[in-house]
Amino acid sequence: MEEIIVNRRIFNLTILPGGHRTIGGLIVELFTVITADIIDSRRQEALVAEKKQGLTGLILPELVTPFTFSRGDEVQAVCTGYLRAPSLLRQLRYYFLPLKLRIGIGLGTITSGLEAESSWQMNGPAFHHARQALDQMKYERYSLTKLVSGDHQFDQAVNAFLALYDTILGRWTREQWEGVMTYEAAGTYREAAARLGIALQNVEKRCRAAHWRVIQQAEAALKLMPERILPITKSPVINE
Repeated sequence: MEEIIVNRRIFNLTILPGGHRTIGGLIVELFTVITADIIDSRRQEALVAEKKQGLTGLILPELVTPFTFSRGDEVQAVCTGYLRAPSLLRQLRYYFLPLKLRIGIGLGTITSGLEAESSWQMNGPAFHHARQALDQMKYERYSLTKLVSGDHQFDQAVNAFLALYDTILGRWTREQWEGVMTYEAAGTYREAAARLGIALQNVEKRCRAAHWRVIQQAEAALKLMPERILPITKSPVINE
């Protein structure tokens, strides 16, 4: 159990599995906000417009809102809990190929607009953290994914992990992307080969060259990191 300071008062804070906390005995729901910025979007307006049309096809049970565009070249969605679906980052990058994305991840609460259909009508610390992550990447000019939770130790650990994760994904060829994503959806090399119209051995070769098993392990680890690391960090200070 931790302590958390709200408006200079101290409350007991317990972190529960699945991205919830109890503060003073009350359960507080936490969220993951993903805000992606399309790099050099103005030079690729026709392709960006094409991607807008099918964006709603990105669906996962963890999504509170679908991915939607705003500000011209930014895409955003809200997920339940803390990093419950790390694979969504990979799916988002695959959908937008050959466009490249900076992805800001914000963890925290949502204080208004939860009844809205679009994430752009919501507000709260989770959104502020996602914006902070994007702003930091634009300044640094070397990261492609960054997370901000308000806990420096946690952010440092996760962002080092994400940098290595992005390094592997950044080396994937278009054929490797297709092989991995089709195999993941199909469940077997045989079915993936049938869908791609190639030999079974070629699907296996693409997945092996992409280090697919390593990526799977990384995503499983990312999903567990909030519950493994956040409970032992120092007490955060938040504004009510």
